[in-house]
Amino acid sequence: MQSFSATGFTVQKNGSVQQWNLDLQRELPAGFFVDVAYAGAHGVHLPQFNTNINQIPDSFIAAAAAQAAQGLQPTIAQVVSAANYPFSPALSGSLAPGNLKQGQLARPFPQYTGLNLNGQGCCGSNYHSLQATAVRRFSGGGTLLVAYTNAKLLATTDSLTSWLEGSGTGGVGQVQDWDNLKAERSLASQDASQRLVISYVLDLPFGRGRKFLGSVSGVGDKLVSGWGVDGVTTFQRGFPLKITYGSSTLLSALGLGIGTLRPNVVEGCNKDKPADVSRLNQWFNTACFTPPPQWGFGNESRVDPTLRQDGVKNFDFAIFKRTTFGPGERMNVEFRSEIFNLFNHPQFAAPNTTQVSPNFGVVTSTLG
Repeated sequence: MQSFSATGFTVQKNGSVQQWNLDLQRELPAGFFVDVAYAGAHGVHLPQFNTNINQIPDSFIAAAAAQAAQGLQPTIAQVVSAANYPFSPALSGSLAPGNLKQGQLARPFPQYTGLNLNGQGCCGSNYHSLQATAVRRFSGGGTLLVAYTNAKLLATTDSLTSWLEGSGTGGVGQVQDWDNLKAERSLASQDASQRLVISYVLDLPFGRGRKFLGSVSGVGDKLVSGWGVDGVTTFQRGFPLKITYGSSTLLSALGLGIGTLRPNVVEGCNKDKPADVSRLNQWFNTACFTPPPQWGFGNESRVDPTLRQDGVKNFDFAIFKRTTFGPGERMNVEFRSEIFNLFNHPQFAAPNTTQVSPNFGVVTSTLG
């Protein structure tokens, strides 16, 4: 008989989000309009893709660390004697006689090697942001809009999507200690702390009725009138990085439900990359991270509060020409030339964030 694990659902409270905002608007001279707002949100009972409810309690892990520090074999790593074996001798695998560890019996549901709940409403989030918008409408034709957001999103979970949060190589921060989800509170993996977007549509001041060549007519009018430009410029800080350990410890090797281990952070270490190293070859100071303790958890947060991947620096630009024709010039045709990523600026993918990897901290690709 094989060891048994299970995944299921429970009846629980529905997740909910409370939102609030304060918005101030003001029209100013010279065609300016300004909008400044504060927006906040608080999420409770937010579901998580796959919640492990069968990790060995932290109190047993602390006891194991204390025993190991004294040179003793931790109790949770000791094999259960034949006289105290509590299960059917027909079991195989980690629950079989001669394999069963004391730590397995300390788990909330010792008869299971794994027990997970899908969509468990175990988590929460908090969001605060300052949002500012300025609009300028030009009398000669055209609009300029500048929008800036400064925000912070904290959460204990990021996604209900299995390919994001369901594996150690996913795109979001992973849970390390299922017995202490409060310690998993960190920046959300999708936290965009600053974003600036500048968009514009401008009619160029050339041609009939304009500031320059305003009296032109005939063929000359058709050639120089109706020109304009528009575009969108976007700057955004990159998403924060999640740092994982990427190997096992004496604790995790016991198979007691430990999550994705994270490394320790060297106290007082500056995580900025060394000045004499190429940014792509060492995106951050990898020396600031060391392996976690053999009988415990790393102190790195679920998502690092100071390290971010490359952000967005993008310029989209277009030039257009409108030409009127027909009776009373009531019809027009527009020709456009659009350039995306005008300056061909690359956006680099996140660096390798697995501490034991030889490419730890190295950027190896671009996005898109």
